[in-house]
Amino acid sequence: MKKKATRIGIVVIVLALIATAVLSFNVELNLRIRMKAHEIFGSYKVSAIEPKVIYLREKEIEVSPNSKEVLLLNQETGKTFFNLAWLKESLYTHQYDETKGQLNLVGPSTFIIITEDGTTTINGVGTAHRIVPHIEDGEVFVAYEDMAQLPNFEVFGIELREPTENGNIVFTNSHIPYGMLELSEKELVFADVEQMMADEEKRRYFSSYLKLSSIFEPTQVAERTSAQEAIAYVDEQGQITVVTEENIIGLVNGGEERAMTIKKAEAIFPETNDTSLNEKVMLVWEAVYSFNPDTTLIPTMTGINVVSPTWYEMTNSEGRISAKVSDEYIQWANRNDYAIWPLVSNGFDIDRTHEFLKSADARERFITTMIREANTYGFPGINLDFENVYLADKDLLTHFVNEFSYAMEENGLVLSMDVTIMGGSDNWSKCYDHPYLGKIVDYLIIMTYDEYWASSPVSGPVASYDWVKSNMEDLTKVVDPQKLVLGLPLYSRVWRERPSTERPNQMVARSSAISMQVQNDFVGSNNLTPIWDDEAKLYYVALINGDHLAKIWIENAETLSHKVNLVNEFGLGGVAAWQRSFATDDIWEAISSALRSER
Repeated sequence: MKKKATRIGIVVIVLALIATAVLSFNVELNLRIRMKAHEIFGSYKVSAIEPKVIYLREKEIEVSPNSKEVLLLNQETGKTFFNLAWLKESLYTHQYDETKGQLNLVGPSTFIIITEDGTTTINGVGTAHRIVPHIEDGEVFVAYEDMAQLPNFEVFGIELREPTENGNIVFTNSHIPYGMLELSEKELVFADVEQMMADEEKRRYFSSYLKLSSIFEPTQVAERTSAQEAIAYVDEQGQITVVTEENIIGLVNGGEERAMTIKKAEAIFPETNDTSLNEKVMLVWEAVYSFNPDTTLIPTMTGINVVSPTWYEMTNSEGRISAKVSDEYIQWANRNDYAIWPLVSNGFDIDRTHEFLKSADARERFITTMIREANTYGFPGINLDFENVYLADKDLLTHFVNEFSYAMEENGLVLSMDVTIMGGSDNWSKCYDHPYLGKIVDYLIIMTYDEYWASSPVSGPVASYDWVKSNMEDLTKVVDPQKLVLGLPLYSRVWRERPSTERPNQMVARSSAISMQVQNDFVGSNNLTPIWDDEAKLYYVALINGDHLAKIWIENAETLSHKVNLVNEFGLGGVAAWQRSFATDDIWEAISSALRSER
């Protein structure tokens, strides 16, 4: 018996060695055995989570940095608070005036004012409901249960998912078409990449010996799901993050190859009055500094349907406005069937604008004044020109425009706004929320000029074709093209370059803006022959004049026509030209003809 047992033992050992050798060299078999064993015998341990307050955006998951404080507030009040900033995807913005203790919340066809004691009005009508905002680190939170009592609550789209035992509070937005992913029974959801990689190692990685002991170690997971459809997000690397029915957020195996379906938004934005024109905008600004123009000297401007005199300017942080309105100009415009959208600016005063945007009273005074002016003089629209704004005031500026847009719509008026291209400097470009502004104004006029601005350290064109096209193409990706109006320069710059007296092998550039006629006179008086730049689609001249080199990139009817062709190429809403007195008489027909052409 002992010999027989010994022989059996030897056979077992030999078989084990053979199996080990085979598994060491047969990668596929090794993996299949390990993965099957992991599936059958593997155990799982659900990791504990710290409860969070979460909002599911269209393209990302936002976890509130104030989760701990908000959850404590929920516990103390028995209500569920959410951040009002989360309503922005429903086109609602808000501003809390700390000095006054007033909260303004505005969006499509809705303007809500909440005072310090919770008194709430909707579109100027009082309600019996009280809403008391809670301020945390400058963010405004309100109770979902209080907001849900408002008669028009559904317009916000905000929805609270059913609470679960893990304590996560998750808000969704019914306006958003979330991506959805089918999860299988007992599918693993991992809290982070480390958990996922640890499980992957158990399934796939091996040494020359099969380590069966690792199979039985519990795998850390966030959840082992039931069969369900979960909200899902895919990042640029193809990694999928899901939000399960249990309000667990985590990663799942697989990538873009897993089929995702897009769920339609459940809500529809309230209908608004369409105040846009039934034709392409062809606007020209009339720069009014000290005096209004003599309209008898203004030539026929073929194709122009809107004029925008710079009549209004905000003069202080309280929202007071100065005016240079001309009755004679209004009569001239009416005789020529030009709609008047007078321009109102912030005077480009950055600190005045900062104080103004913070004040609910100042904004109301400004808006009320402009609406009154429009109704008094019969202006069908207003052109808003706020420039030089702190980047930190970006959201405040957007909210102000939203308030202005609400009032304009209520009065059936067109609101256009002048902005620069995306990118650029903080205070002159990045201060504009182009995608959002494009949704709340009737027209977003893009000032596609000053590519090389007045104080640029190097010389260059005001608006080269390739620069204009590239920037407008970028904008059409984030704003409805029909709302975009292409800005045209009716001026050029004469650049004068001199050798630097402070830096070796460097030139110092200075410029002056000149009208088209002055530009043409300069070329003619110096007997210059312009050179065509096909990439910039501009003419160029240069000459040595005394101690400096003079350069001009010429704008004329031909160069402007090339830019106007972009309106048809991109399906834009029209053009706006700065400014009328800089133009030569031939450019109006050229712009109008290019605008009417079909490419």
